[in-house]
Amino acid sequence: MSIRGALHVHSTLSRDGTMTIAQLARYFKEKGYHVLAMGAHAEDLDDAKLGILREQSPANSDDKFLVIPGVEFAVTPTIHIVALGVANLARSNNPSDVAAQTREQGGMSVLAHPNRFGWDCPPEVLRALDAVEIWNVGNDGKFLPAANALAGFQRMRQVNPKLLAIAGHDFLRTASFYKLAIEIEAPALSPGVILQILKLGAYRVRSPFFNCNACGQVSPAGGALVRHVSGRLETIRKARSIFGRFRRRDDRGGWHSQELPGGKLTANSE
Repeated sequence: MSIRGALHVHSTLSRDGTMTIAQLARYFKEKGYHVLAMGAHAEDLDDAKLGILREQSPANSDDKFLVIPGVEFAVTPTIHIVALGVANLARSNNPSDVAAQTREQGGMSVLAHPNRFGWDCPPEVLRALDAVEIWNVGNDGKFLPAANALAGFQRMRQVNPKLLAIAGHDFLRTASFYKLAIEIEAPALSPGVILQILKLGAYRVRSPFFNCNACGQVSPAGGALVRHVSGRLETIRKARSIFGRFRRRDDRGGWHSQELPGGKLTANSE
């Protein structure tokens, strides 16, 4: 059967999530997905919340839709590892230990949003991981991966040739949704089967404007699209962010804009 999956999704078990697991299951099912893999922030979890994650994942699964538990570990201030298929806290905050414990539990360890830290990760961590988010919608933006994603991933793969390229929604609210999916062929919807196929790299990362295999390989046209269009989109996002901060400061009365000859704007402090 053909399956579309959404990975790295946050529920209200995370401090910044806005939907329960049940609400997420209904939402993604309506969007045409068959698999939902969670990524609850480890620092927000206690025994009660871990119990909810363990109970609600199978409770919201059936023969047509599957919820896979998962935990996102902030092992350093910059390095986060999403342990797909795991519903326990790690015994250690060492990145290599987290990856090893994930593997022991039959899960898949994924390096989250590497574009945050410029695709620069210690070699010993890369050698311990199963996959890297070549695209994180929540951090890199909608439509395409970051402009440096393809080259950054291939540099990481020189350290660990077994690394897989995967994509995560890092979903928090409906406004952040984008039609990105992990597409696989599977005989059944069960956590063990889906995780095994993912770890084998038998899938594709696909969206309306992007398509790559588990090795991060794209067509020449796809590579050019990412490099050129993503760079421009990133510039627009940064400009909007700066303008948004400028407007908020202006609303508080601390800054105001002044129009100069030629239509340019500058900011003056009062």
